[in-house]
Amino acid sequence: MLLILVPPADCVAQSPHYHNPQLLLETQELAAQLSDPQLRLVDARLPDQYSQSHLPGAVNLPAPTTDDLEANRRGFPLPLERAQQLFRAAGIRADSRVVIYDDQGHRFAARVFYLLEFFGHSRLQVLNGGFGKWLAERRPTTSEASQVAPGDFTPAPQASLIATSEWVNAHLNDPGVILVDTRSPAEFRGEKVIGPRGGRIPGAISIEWTRTLSPGEIKTFLEPNPLARLFQDAQVTPDREVVSYCQVGIRAAEIYFALRLLGYPRVRIYDGSWEDWSLSPTLPVEK
Repeated sequence: MLLILVPPADCVAQSPHYHNPQLLLETQELAAQLSDPQLRLVDARLPDQYSQSHLPGAVNLPAPTTDDLEANRRGFPLPLERAQQLFRAAGIRADSRVVIYDDQGHRFAARVFYLLEFFGHSRLQVLNGGFGKWLAERRPTTSEASQVAPGDFTPAPQASLIATSEWVNAHLNDPGVILVDTRSPAEFRGEKVIGPRGGRIPGAISIEWTRTLSPGEIKTFLEPNPLARLFQDAQVTPDREVVSYCQVGIRAAEIYFALRLLGYPRVRIYDGSWEDWSLSPTLPVEK
């Protein structure tokens, strides 16, 4: 069973530390742990990037291949059987400590983190700064594909971590729920249209996923206080249930992970996201 600790709401807003610091791993820590037999490194980038260069021992589980709209509509990020196949092929065991990285400002890594957390894995970390920070520090890489024994992880879906269009539509006027649109401002305003309709889900507020990142070439997460202020200033408070969405559920995972890092107790992803919402003419749209 997945256990998510719930800190007091005022502590989430005021703490100078992440409330779940164990979810974020620094490169120097990982470098000292590469020989840990329980470590399973997951590279969430595209296969061609992985084949060129990756961290020693890492296996490839590309985040963009984990979208399934029909499964989303049934309340799953992926079909259960497909998720089990992917995780076991990556050598993920029930007792594995899974560390995930990318070179996409964590959005790919956060997507794989979300998948594993939804399906019940509890020992998960994202590498802060990802592949770019690892390279900048001149740490070891390889182009040889990692050979791993099949894992034994059995998915156990956590329904409270996902939302369907029906769930979102039913909670549009619920003051205890807040929708966070993680797409670009142009998409949010309906100026950039991807899909049958442009605009946003009524009542959603805009926090583009990149705002969780520090400035500079190497993208790491904001420090705890600025990260907490980002959400507090937008009225995304820990006493509300937060639902993030984007186009297909990848950018939304960045916000999901950031809120988990801060200790928000109730966070979901509307995984069908705008791809799903815009397809249904009966669902309302704001511009």
